[in-house]
Amino acid sequence: METVVSVLIVVKNEENYISSCLSSLLAQTFKNFEIVIVDDLSSDATKEKIFAFDDERIHYFVNKKFIGRSGSRNKSLELAKGKYLFFTDGDCCVNKNWIEEGMKYLKNPNVIGVEGKTIYVSEEYKPTRSDFVVENSRGGQFMTCNIAYKRDALEKIGGFDERLTHLEDRDIALRAIKQSQIIFNDKMIVHHQKKTMSPRQFLKTADILGNRVLLYKKFGDSTLFLWRIAMPIDLAELIFPPIIFGSFLVNKYKSKKDFDLFPYIYVKLLLERLRFWKICAKERVFLL
Repeated sequence: METVVSVLIVVKNEENYISSCLSSLLAQTFKNFEIVIVDDLSSDATKEKIFAFDDERIHYFVNKKFIGRSGSRNKSLELAKGKYLFFTDGDCCVNKNWIEEGMKYLKNPNVIGVEGKTIYVSEEYKPTRSDFVVENSRGGQFMTCNIAYKRDALEKIGGFDERLTHLEDRDIALRAIKQSQIIFNDKMIVHHQKKTMSPRQFLKTADILGNRVLLYKKFGDSTLFLWRIAMPIDLAELIFPPIIFGSFLVNKYKSKKDFDLFPYIYVKLLLERLRFWKICAKERVFLL
């Protein structure tokens, strides 16, 4: 029987999360699908966790060398057999009718994709400083933790831009909506599992903002911009560091992991802006 849906997952060191992710996928009400997992050289027990599942719908591939998220996503596109492509991440859990809800819209000839509602942990959970929060309650985020496309549409627009180390999912969506519309379905639900950051992981998030330069240049995408100022609150904290202490007033510090990150906030802000301005200079784009 021909595979209708391919669920595409890129993983790297997801040993604590991938079992819950796969369990939720294998419980889907929609049955005709495969799961394509591309592992970008995990160094933990991710492989062993995946091999613990005995299901012929799971196809696991390991990159020969590190190629990053965009390259790995393109590899998953090449390996997929389905007419419809559903994306999620190894640290997420999908609702049992996740594929079914997406298919309701993908069969519409005027729709190129559908994004769902992403909830971090639960509706009631209040994240703190160390949480790596991923959520999308109203649409327009286009994150690959919870989105689906028609396969031929992605092939037509050329896959993911491998110059991008982050926001490659937003980039491909902004190209896709030039062809047709992406619908938001709040019943297509993904729960992002609780994930906290170490100081090293926190500093690594400084790389994300620079990718906004390319999106601004390519699409005029001004999300998180005020005029030509990217993330103005972060810039204000960089210029006037005492503002950072305001985070204590919004209940963001509860655990040792939260307080461990506090000494690194200014360093992260500085690295983030320097890397952002370096890319601005390279791309000849004036942004602050």
